[in-house]
Amino acid sequence: MKKILIATAVALSLSAAAQAAESTAVLKVTGVLTNDACTPELDGGGVVDFGTKYINELSATETNQLGHKDLSFRISCTAPTKVGFQISDDRADSPASITIEQTSFTDPDETAWNSAARFGAGQTAGGVNIGAYSIALNRSALTADGQPQTALRLPSGITVWEVWGGTSDILNQAGISYSLGDAKGIPVAFTNAEFPLRIALAVQKTDALAITDNTTIDGQATITLIYL
Repeated sequence: MKKILIATAVALSLSAAAQAAESTAVLKVTGVLTNDACTPELDGGGVVDFGTKYINELSATETNQLGHKDLSFRISCTAPTKVGFQISDDRADSPASITIEQTSFTDPDETAWNSAARFGAGQTAGGVNIGAYSIALNRSALTADGQPQTALRLPSGITVWEVWGGTSDILNQAGISYSLGDAKGIPVAFTNAEFPLRIALAVQKTDALAITDNTTIDGQATITLIYL
């Protein structure tokens, strides 16, 4: 369940006479009710910087693997709360159709090869998709209040959480929720949870990019908390 935001506004008009506008007063009562008791946080303010890459150092004919960077995603709550998260790609119009390698914490051969696992990295001035990145979860290192937990996933349109098996890629598909819990697939309430993430990036062959000026890799995704 998404965070609830309720704005209540009551306007009460008091009038001594219909024709005496100067004798009226307006009372407004407003307020906000929210269950937004948890705060998401990413290392480095959420910026994953792969630095400067020189075109003449990249392949003109093959996909260029730019490696990976690890960071932690944390959820902090004011009281024990069952909460998960969803991720949406803010550059969904720009993932290149390439394979991203070394995406996993545990399997060196795991790749992100299908469209559901690729997030957009922006476009060149000429409108060419620069590349793509993947987001993988270290499912063996999840913790809630210092205790190891099991990775859980709730596919879109499903009402029962499941233990997350298969590849470790977080998908860009709308409606998929992620959380942690016990080995039976039941989410647990927590005050502080940590989700280690790996961001792996690849860019297209430079012949396809046809870059003549400095070009910024511009990937962006939004994480939204889901209260359970």
